[in-house]
Amino acid sequence: MRVAFDALTPKQARIAATLYWEGRKRGIDVVVTCREYDHTRGILEMGGVEATCVGGYGVTIEEKLRNSLARQMALVDLYRGVDVVASFASPDASRVGFGLGKPVVTLSDTVHADAVNRLTVPLSTYLIVPKALPRRAFERYGCRRIVAFNGVFELMWIRRFTPRRDVLETLGLIEGEYVVVRPSEVYASYYPGARADPSLDIAREAAKMGYKVVYFPRYPDQRVDWALTPRHTVDFLSLAYYSAMVVTGGATMALEAALLGTPSLSLFPLRYYTDMYLEALGAPLYRCFDAGQCAQLARNILVSPFRREPALDRLEDPTDLVLDVISSLGTP
Repeated sequence: MRVAFDALTPKQARIAATLYWEGRKRGIDVVVTCREYDHTRGILEMGGVEATCVGGYGVTIEEKLRNSLARQMALVDLYRGVDVVASFASPDASRVGFGLGKPVVTLSDTVHADAVNRLTVPLSTYLIVPKALPRRAFERYGCRRIVAFNGVFELMWIRRFTPRRDVLETLGLIEGEYVVVRPSEVYASYYPGARADPSLDIAREAAKMGYKVVYFPRYPDQRVDWALTPRHTVDFLSLAYYSAMVVTGGATMALEAALLGTPSLSLFPLRYYTDMYLEALGAPLYRCFDAGQCAQLARNILVSPFRREPALDRLEDPTDLVLDVISSLGTP
């Protein structure tokens, strides 16, 4: 059978890569499509995945709408021959899959993304979510076929990851002597208004303490000239594994680092259910909400950096579950 998976972000590219290779082992041909945004294409290429990238990312409401409509038109031809359409809550993939009469499988862990949920969840044949999230948060959008698993999506690639020291050598880095920083996703539809982003303040504080800063801006207006910014997509997981700390305005990089045992600090101004879930398992994941609190917490971590291995054996990798659901929909 053939299933299409639409990857819109770097996190979704990692999900797509896992399904692409694990699906082959089960005779499932995963057709990957993607959006030209951030390191999405680069991660797919790094994972050896053949993908077709169409369309880009919009900043304003009108740009988002126009880009989404253009992508949907392009995806019609790409999805016509597949049996199932899957995505991590891609409005474009969900609309095209539904319009073509294909079963739609949606993965999600973002209960706060109301606009995206309204455009995807009601069209889903199945919705796959972590058990840490309350079912009612998704049921209100109209989907009743919800499948939950005891883990987080990041385990799909963390469980298959082996750190590589040569990544540090390429960038001139030394283990434990640098921090990784990524600013906030300020142009996302779910981001709560004009909020201060303390990531740069933390980065400067780390530099004052003698740490090198590896900086991953999301948008051109977030670039700085005093930090190390890789020009090409690099193996972030290896960078996170060997770093003293990971700081991010989002959630994925913080979850990845914490699952690897590296102290991580998330600056996203809303509380995540998955954060509380992993913290309870002993993952070194921290959240802060104002600049002063964040700067102090970062200093405390860097004064005596440490590693703490979370209890990953108690978590479920959802890869087989996702492929099982997809396979069930392709059965006559």
